[in-house]
Amino acid sequence: MAVIIKKIISDKVLLIAFIAAVVTSFLTAPHIISDINWHTIASLLSMMLLVQVYEYLDFLEFIAASLTKRAKTVRQLMMAIVCLAFFGASVLTNDIAILTMVPLFHKMAKNLKISPVMPVILIAVSANLGSILTPFGNPHNLYVLTYYNLSMGQFFKMSVPITIISFIVLLLLTLTFPKQEIHARKLKNIVLNKSALSITFFITILFFLSIFSIISVWIPLVAAIIWTIFLNYHVIETVDYSLLLIFMCFAVAVGNAGRIPSVVNLFKFLEQDQMSTYLTSIVTSQFMSNVPSTILVAQFTKEVSAVFLGTNIGGLGTVIASMANLLTFKQYNFFFKVKPLRFLIIFFVVDVLLLILFGVIGALLLNI
Repeated sequence: MAVIIKKIISDKVLLIAFIAAVVTSFLTAPHIISDINWHTIASLLSMMLLVQVYEYLDFLEFIAASLTKRAKTVRQLMMAIVCLAFFGASVLTNDIAILTMVPLFHKMAKNLKISPVMPVILIAVSANLGSILTPFGNPHNLYVLTYYNLSMGQFFKMSVPITIISFIVLLLLTLTFPKQEIHARKLKNIVLNKSALSITFFITILFFLSIFSIISVWIPLVAAIIWTIFLNYHVIETVDYSLLLIFMCFAVAVGNAGRIPSVVNLFKFLEQDQMSTYLTSIVTSQFMSNVPSTILVAQFTKEVSAVFLGTNIGGLGTVIASMANLLTFKQYNFFFKVKPLRFLIIFFVVDVLLLILFGVIGALLLNI
């Protein structure tokens, strides 16, 4: 419990969200219970518990080792890493993909004569773009799904086209890496607990059913809590509870803002049509990250496709545009410790160029 409290207290984003909730509550009467989407909170907690269980069971690292040990050149290795980060993010969230892939690449980088900067940046971009595919790839997708009460067909109609294009672009980017031969690949030998994974897969299926309202959202949550405690109660401590509190605080702040006439008029002006909503989603993501941006923008519009594409593409750009970006920088600085300022500059340049590219692609998809 002390570990959980320490993490919550030290979270600066949560502090900002809490201050926003408190300040806006002085400007208008708060409706805390009704403003918080409890379905989203329950789904998020289920997702995060399952993600930590998969990490505890070494599932993603097992897949990573299986893919990368087959690579014979740097280019093939980067293709494997991109594929793993991309599709791993769609299943186990972009944060977990980064938390797994950056340390794994660090192990392999000792045998490679290349700078770690671009590979790590590509891992971050792959995780951000890959997470677009599914509702559980990132928290704001889950929020969009539940807030707008979307069906499975409606969600994937938005996510599949941009995902396919993203994957093609990422594969083209891997062609910039050399065909340098890899001579040694020493990776951890992982033995999976198949029985534990089978139960986790079953609870994951329950989770999938719940997010599309086929079964109650509380069923997988209770199952995930019981299973996590049974496996190892310490896994409970690894969940990012501050993210849940951030969602709750921003929901209260946004709900309060939505009852302030001047704020309502401003966002009505900024979101007069689909394209305005799209651009507002991208721009606000650059300064407050795409999770709170989603909560804020969705409050004032029914243009779900514009919000979805804008906040997902808006995860590219600045280092604070996505929590995954910040996590990437922390991971790079921890493992490589090589010119962090240079990394930030290159990261910013590459991500802004990709933001412009995908910004245009997203605008074209909205008009199709």
